Amino acid sequence: MSIDPLPDLPSSGGGERRALRWAELDAGSLPPARREIVGATWRERMRQEHLATGAFALLTQELAETGCAPVILSLVARAAADEVRHAEVCRRMAVALLGEPAVPAGFKGVPNVPAHPGASLADRALLHMVEMCCLSESLTAVYFTEMVARASHPVAKAVVESLLEDEIDHSRVGWAYLASRASGGTSRELVAEALPSLLDRTVGRALDDLDREADEDDPSMEAFGYLGHTTGAAAVRRALDEVIVPGMQRLGVDVAPAREWAALRDARAPRNV
Repeated sequence: MSIDPLPDLPSSGGGERRALRWAELDAGSLPPARREIVGATWRERMRQEHLATGAFALLTQELAETGCAPVILSLVARAAADEVRHAEVCRRMAVALLGEPAVPAGFKGVPNVPAHPGASLADRALLHMVEMCCLSESLTAVYFTEMVARASHPVAKAVVESLLEDEIDHSRVGWAYLASRASGGTSRELVAEALPSLLDRTVGRALDDLDREADEDDPSMEAFGYLGHTTGAAAVRRALDEVIVPGMQRLGVDVAPAREWAALRDARAPRNV
């Protein structure tokens, strides 16, 4: 998958939300043990989407304070509401797999966002946008693209597609913001220097999570929006190699630190692909 790092962003995002036919979601074909694994993944995804609401709320505040193109501010502000919807969509998937008692009605709390001590407010906003949108949301978009390709249950496939549509927008607005800041050499240097730590918290964490999963590719689980270790790790690495690094290069950011990080990561964790 390739995401254009310099899109023509619309003045308002979205379009009509696709209707999800929840009544037709039947997970009875999955054996209980596999249903538990897939359901737990959707429950954790629900928690992550809730935390993303707080992250985008912070980004909205930072961009409002430091200033940016109105279309960028609009899309980032809308993303916070998108994530509320995403959490509810993930909750309903988890309930379908695990049952209502096993899934909370909601979560509370906000993410632990890096403070970047010593950075100006504008530089913190840039680093936060890069980490959240250019890295994390780009990674999620590639991951969900692979998930869509493998999800065979029609309702689960429609669920992942509905999430993916927003994740792509969230990724692209980050690249557009970085492009607006990258005309200054100082900003490019700031991002390049920070890339290893930003990648640790996004790509590295995703690979670590996959390393803790013993499940390999299983079509019966993939049908309901699940990727095993092999396919999931390949999708994460593809996000780095085919979206993140080329996007940074296109905007003039030195990607040598990113490549060094990836080489060290591969040396430490040869299981990753």
